[in-house]
Amino acid sequence: MGEDLLISQGFNEYSHYEVILLRRLTTPALRHVADTLFILALVIGLALAARPLYASSALPIPSALPASEPGGQVPGYTIVVDPGHGGKDGGATGARTGIPEAGLNLTVSQLVQAGLEAAGYQVILTRGDADALGPDKQSDMAARKAIMNQPGVDLVVSIHMNKFSDPSVSGPMAFYMQGSQPGEALATQVIQALCTALDRPLRKANPGDYFVIRESTPPSVLVECGFLSNAQDETLLQDPAHQQKLADGIVAGVRAYLESAPDPTAAPSPSPTFAP
Repeated sequence: MGEDLLISQGFNEYSHYEVILLRRLTTPALRHVADTLFILALVIGLALAARPLYASSALPIPSALPASEPGGQVPGYTIVVDPGHGGKDGGATGARTGIPEAGLNLTVSQLVQAGLEAAGYQVILTRGDADALGPDKQSDMAARKAIMNQPGVDLVVSIHMNKFSDPSVSGPMAFYMQGSQPGEALATQVIQALCTALDRPLRKANPGDYFVIRESTPPSVLVECGFLSNAQDETLLQDPAHQQKLADGIVAGVRAYLESAPDPTAAPSPSPTFAP
């Protein structure tokens, strides 16, 4: 009754009927405001309660990456992949097509990079395009040496194409610095995995004295993917499907080596020496 009296006194110009209507309209409006405030408070409360759920599932956790060693943990290995030659130094050339190896080296190296990164490893390419790393051969090789031997690098894979005076010789080869036990172990795993991927008879790793494997402090392997002097190899080395098989084999060999060696730098390659 008090509300009715106040309304009727405040609105004397209205009739009794109109005052009654006004009271009926005012009361539901107040109820709507209260209901709206209650719903808003409920929504805010639910949103605050749900925040931890969204926060925990918004981003993938590191363990969701592909495992590269037992236990499902992604290792902290850093691998240098070195596409041989580049720039004016095209390397070996195909006997029939004249294709230089430098471009093929880069293509296979980038496939190896993709495979290793997909497995959870960090990869550094010594070159990512057709250019050399310096204006001449000496500066180019010095730049590669600096990249290979920077702190944190665990192993080095140098990619090349081969050539020989006997055109009947074909297939991949892997070289390590003679006297380097981890280098030999790495090269052995890589050549075995390569031969398996290419469905070729198994070969042994070969000792060598090439700049990349000689000047690399981390364990290193120089991979010759095939012979550009052999007609069949020359064709295969330009085939994308074969290039992918080469990369898959190299990646499998690197992973087999790292998974069998808890600490790949425990027995490092001989200290680097300058080429005479």
